[in-house]
Amino acid sequence: MASAPEKSFKQKILEENLCCGICEETLRHPKALPCLHSFCKECLTKWMSTRGGLSCPICRLDVPLPTDGVAGLPDNHLIAELCEKFSKKPADQEQDATQNCEYHPSKELQFICKSSKCGGLPICMQCFEESHVGHNHYVVQVKTEANEQMKKLITPLLEEKKKQVEDQNKYLKEIQDLENLITDGKNESEKNIKDSYAERVRLLTEDKDRLLKDMQQSYADNMRDFNAKKDAVQQQVKDLTDIMEEVEQTKTDPIKFLDEKDNLRDKLKQTKVDPLPAPLEVTATLCRPHEIKKKHLANGELVTEVFTIRETTRWWSATELRSSIRQKAQTARETFHTFRH
Repeated sequence: MASAPEKSFKQKILEENLCCGICEETLRHPKALPCLHSFCKECLTKWMSTRGGLSCPICRLDVPLPTDGVAGLPDNHLIAELCEKFSKKPADQEQDATQNCEYHPSKELQFICKSSKCGGLPICMQCFEESHVGHNHYVVQVKTEANEQMKKLITPLLEEKKKQVEDQNKYLKEIQDLENLITDGKNESEKNIKDSYAERVRLLTEDKDRLLKDMQQSYADNMRDFNAKKDAVQQQVKDLTDIMEEVEQTKTDPIKFLDEKDNLRDKLKQTKVDPLPAPLEVTATLCRPHEIKKKHLANGELVTEVFTIRETTRWWSATELRSSIRQKAQTARETFHTFRH
């Protein structure tokens, strides 16, 4: 009697990556925490309401909340896309992985004859007993041959692609962190512009409008670059996931796998991934208010600073970088009030 088939590739992904650690169901509107764990938006809201604050339900990392609460946490678009994709077809739909002998239709193919005469011919038990016994025949089990070929030809490439998917996902997280940092800088800069403008409402309306327009344009340019980077990485992740899924589905059918192993190997080799740029950085436009003097009628000036997640000597956390932005903004406000009085 044939043993029960192993879990499909889709089942493994659903159980290991696409389930919420709180409700243990497929993720709905997944929100990403700084520790890279993702949970349902609704589950995080309920979790926080019972504890008075938010920490990761898995690793217990304290998570600072945006002003709009859980809704302001970054969406995990990649996980959401995978959840939608795998929900379209039940994960437990599997085709029958067995095939019967051409010469004895009631018999299951169980062996491979690797002799020079047969050249890897799949055979059943009756074929083996009737015409494939002796020194001229080298017979092995189909599953044994498939496992050997999988280990030799496919597994090294598959592991390489899995590592590449992990690296790409980390890179997407870095892009999201930088996007949040630039958004914080934009918010702080807008506040500086408006505080300065309040002292010159009548005289500086035109200058205020110019600065806000330039800031919005700079922010739009940054967001466009972020979206382009994310789209490119997500497409590569999708390509890698598709070929990995094809390999997992094919290897459940040893006969089909043996027929297509070379094609699968070629596809894995041909699926290229662009190297990740290091360091990931973006040039952001911020605002620094001028000293308040009668002869100065401008609200401030736009300056640029480079923010990066990756450093030569150490890695900065998103919390550290946000703190740096807020500290610079606080210093600017203190300078503003000093000259005001």
